[in-house]
Amino acid sequence: MYHGLLFLLFLMVYSCTCAFAADSDAVGRVKTINGPVYIIRGAEQSAAKIDMKIVRNDILLTGKQGSMGIVFNDNSTLSLGPNTKFRLASYEFNALEKKAGFVGQIRRGTMVYLSGLIARMNADATRFETPVAVAGVRGTKLAIKVEGGDNE
Repeated sequence: MYHGLLFLLFLMVYSCTCAFAADSDAVGRVKTINGPVYIIRGAEQSAAKIDMKIVRNDILLTGKQGSMGIVFNDNSTLSLGPNTKFRLASYEFNALEKKAGFVGQIRRGTMVYLSGLIARMNADATRFETPVAVAGVRGTKLAIKVEGGDNE
């Protein structure tokens, strides 16, 4: 009986550890949704939901009548307008170790970014890539519109 309880305790601790590890991959959360909005993670596409976790390399898609808002771990915000395709290419934020970086790729559509702690920690750590240009964030706000672009 003692071994059975010990094994059960081990399973409970292990499952909690796995849950926390999976949550630590989250770099942000969906805060607002309007219309059709999707997240592509790996080969899987799913409809976005409020409080859904955002992780590195997620591709965020909004439909022709869709929009979404995201809050990242450093309190930066990203708003995507209709018919937008955005990939979170890189994100790192660790205030204790003073590691910070944010790279987003917008292939089509519109976005507005409001900087958070990453920009305060390192002014060169945030950039957005478009099909024709790269924009670094030196202030607090940035808006980008990509016409045409990636129609995949």
